Amino acid sequence: MQQAEIGRARVTNEHSFPARGHVMRDFTLPSTDGKHISLYDYRGHANLVLIFAGDIGQTTEKEFLSGLAQRYAEIREQDTEVLLILAGSRDRAERTKHQAKLPFLVLVDEDAQIHKSVGALGAQALPAAAIYVTDRFLEVFASWRTVEGNTLPNASEVFSWIDYINSQCPECTQAEWPADD
Repeated sequence: MQQAEIGRARVTNEHSFPARGHVMRDFTLPSTDGKHISLYDYRGHANLVLIFAGDIGQTTEKEFLSGLAQRYAEIREQDTEVLLILAGSRDRAERTKHQAKLPFLVLVDEDAQIHKSVGALGAQALPAAAIYVTDRFLEVFASWRTVEGNTLPNASEVFSWIDYINSQCPECTQAEWPADD
């Protein structure tokens, strides 16, 4: 039994999309630097902002990513990691990371199967944007899927969810005062 299940969270089954109160299913994908990254690598260590996208050509997606990139140091200070999961080729993902000057990890979903499993495929099975904010045990606290008509949040809205998650577990954050030796 997983930690989140003990706390009444449900693991997202393979026939539904992640939703608030559900735990994300694990997946492993290659990053643009060639390493294989698993969601479970972060389990118990960091909250996550998971961004699923195809083409980062739309202005709202560019603005969203730019906002997160600008606040990335702040996000990391909150024990949170950002993962951008792009459908398509590794070359295209590398170009996107470089052109947008993204400081966070970019993972490659070449066959878009992970996009499909999280509800990030739209009409004609084309990748669509989906964003999930999870706690350190991969429980979903907030989600936006453009295929459902949701508009993308701004970086401040995502940051407020991170603050909320951290307020739910004050013992998970760094101590204010150093421990006496």
